[in-house]
Amino acid sequence: MPIPASLIASIVSAIIETAAQSPTRDPSQYEIYATTRTLPPEAKTGVMLPPLGDGLVVINGQPMRLAPTAQFRSERNLIVMTMSIQKPSEVVYLTDTSGAIYRVWMLSLSESSAHQKN
Repeated sequence: MPIPASLIASIVSAIIETAAQSPTRDPSQYEIYATTRTLPPEAKTGVMLPPLGDGLVVINGQPMRLAPTAQFRSERNLIVMTMSIQKPSEVVYLTDTSGAIYRVWMLSLSESSAHQKN
């Protein structure tokens, strides 16, 4: 059974009217909904330079190998590609049994002051 065009027009009109009446929201309001992440206490800290894409990353001036399954997370806990990291940042990282880095969390200002230095 086809939907009458007048019904579709009424629905679309109601959606447009509701969107036009909605107040503009400030993106910073959504930060209260963000959950605080739990960083592993056994993780090491350091300052990481932007990765060069050669399978190595420099942390605290020392080149370290990346594991094939290495995962980088931004300050907002989103997975990021290594080539999108453009500035040095304070990080918390874990190494596997061979010493290669397999998890890296870039720290926000509040996290870096709260996390213990290893």
